[in-house]
Amino acid sequence: MLKTTRNISVMCLAACGLCHGQDDSRADQIEAQRIQKEANLSPETPPRAEMKIEWLENSPYYRLFSGGLDGFTLGFGTIIPGSGFAVVSSYTRPDLLGGKLVLKLDALGAKNESYLGGLHLSMPELFEGHAFWNFDVVHRDISEMPYYGPGPDSRKTGRSDYRLEDTNIEFRPGVRVYKRLRANLIGSYLAVNVGPGHSSRYISTQDQYGPEAAPGIDHQTDFWRGGGKVEFDWRDDSSNPTSGGRYYAQYLRYLDQNLGAYSFYRLDLDASQFIPLVNHTHVIALHAASSLTDTSASQHIPFYLQPTLGGPDTLRGYRFDRFYGDNSTLATAEYRWELSPTIGMVAFFDGGKVFNQWQQWNFHDIQTDVGFGLRLRNPTSSKTSFNFDTGFSHEGFQIWFRVNSAFESRPE
Repeated sequence: MLKTTRNISVMCLAACGLCHGQDDSRADQIEAQRIQKEANLSPETPPRAEMKIEWLENSPYYRLFSGGLDGFTLGFGTIIPGSGFAVVSSYTRPDLLGGKLVLKLDALGAKNESYLGGLHLSMPELFEGHAFWNFDVVHRDISEMPYYGPGPDSRKTGRSDYRLEDTNIEFRPGVRVYKRLRANLIGSYLAVNVGPGHSSRYISTQDQYGPEAAPGIDHQTDFWRGGGKVEFDWRDDSSNPTSGGRYYAQYLRYLDQNLGAYSFYRLDLDASQFIPLVNHTHVIALHAASSLTDTSASQHIPFYLQPTLGGPDTLRGYRFDRFYGDNSTLATAEYRWELSPTIGMVAFFDGGKVFNQWQQWNFHDIQTDVGFGLRLRNPTSSKTSFNFDTGFSHEGFQIWFRVNSAFESRPE
């Protein structure tokens, strides 16, 4: 019995030793495999699509077309609505004189042989931000400008075409009276030339309308312009406002330098108000504007400097510059809502008219339109990159698609 017990004990000890040896051997194998894996490890790589996007964002081509490359930017825009897409190139230097002087150069060329070149110099923070000045030189050569005849009774079928070439040299020094209130003086020299339009679809304006219907069509002059502007701006974001407002009044005196027949006064009034709803994702935007002119008995207002209505910034259901007149008034209302940080929708109503006498400054017999639009914004800056509007009026409908819509208005 004792012998049997001893044999069993020996066998158990041998089995334990064997198991222990097997455990050591397996641990050695696992350790060897771990060392081999560590030797062959490689950094984790992101998905191929993500790598391509990252490469594109860091490429000089993307930087050139989006945020600029060493001050240079390429893109697409328009000189005026209807002139077609223009290739836009610009160069910006905000760091001159230790960051006090900003330089910007612009050049635009459109398919219909319209061109624009601009030089902008500014010192926006003088005397610890209490003063500023802007100096601009802008030359435009627009091959196709529409003219439908004078006044509110002009007809859509009266469309004619003229060429507008102008150069404006302007200096605007100003002061910040209060945090959001500023005022500036205006001094400029404006040279204008008008000729036959480039389009073969429409009759030339000088053949359709004489000097009585289109003052200045036969002879052009240069102007000294002087005046001032007062502005109060308390919008929360100048590029995509959701609350606050902006209001300004600008007065200019045009002095005919060559013919002594086209001197006049012009007063521009403008007010915008933004009412936020639902955490600023829905906004009611209200806008009202009026341009009023006056002359002495012997003077006239050149038709190419008259206030106009029609187009993506005024009456969106009518063609660009559909109405010309000595005076104008406009009111618009928009309901904007944000679908995402990059996409927004808008529904709008526009109403306005041109008129000859100040006594007609009211909203009787106004032209109206309704419509909807789409806004695409840059997610990093909230600045609108693309505007798409469709407006409906009794003259039909108009579709407006704009990209980087700089320089679309006449000189102020």
